[in-house]
Amino acid sequence: PGPTGGQGFEKTVFNDKYPSTNPVTGEGLAPVPFHATSQGFSGPKDQPLPTLSLPRVFVLSSPNTCSASEAIMNGLRGVGVQVIQIGTTTCGKPYGFYPADNCGTTYFSIQFQGVNAQGFGDYPDGFSPANTASSPGVALPGCSVGDDFGHALGDRDEGRLAAALAYRLDQGCPAAAAASRNPEMVRGASATDGLAPKSPWRENRILRR
Repeated sequence: PGPTGGQGFEKTVFNDKYPSTNPVTGEGLAPVPFHATSQGFSGPKDQPLPTLSLPRVFVLSSPNTCSASEAIMNGLRGVGVQVIQIGTTTCGKPYGFYPADNCGTTYFSIQFQGVNAQGFGDYPDGFSPANTASSPGVALPGCSVGDDFGHALGDRDEGRLAAALAYRLDQGCPAAAAASRNPEMVRGASATDGLAPKSPWRENRILRR
C-alpha cells in the first residue's frame, strides 16, 4: 500500500565482474522489497505491518546517521517519498561487507554498494540539508541545525525537533549560524558533534552469509 507497495527498497551491487550474482553466497541479485509483513526477527513471522502512506518523511540527522539509516533515506527517495533532513550531514556509508574471520581476526573489507529503486547509491559524502554551508553531501530539502544537548530527545523545544515542526508548518529554517552559536546547543559538545566509538556491529551494513 502507498508509495512503497510492490517497490524495491534497495539492491546490492557488486563490481562489473558480478552484475547478477552475489559472489559470496552464489545467489542471484534481486532488490530487497519494502516488506508488508514481519520477517520474524523479533516476533511472529508474516504478520501485517502498519502503513502510513506518507508522501514525505522528516529525518533528524547527525554525523552518527550512518549506513542502514542512510539506506532508509535513500530507499524512500527511490520510490518518490520526499525525505526532509533536519540536522547535519550524515556519515556517508553506501557500502557494506560480509565479515571474514581469519586466525582470530575479523576483517571488514568493502564488497558491495546499496542502490535504490532508481539505481542511485552514490552518497559517500553523506546527505546534507540544502542550506548546509560547508562540505555538503547530496543535498536534500531541510534545515542545517546543530545538535541540542540542552533538551531531552522528544522535547518539542529540542533544536532539531523544533526546526522540523516549524518546517512542517512552512515556517522555514532557523539561521544556521545562530543555531551553531547557541550555548545551550553546544554545551558539552565536542568538535565531532557528539561522535562516540561504537561496535562495528552497531554502525555498519553487515550481511550474513
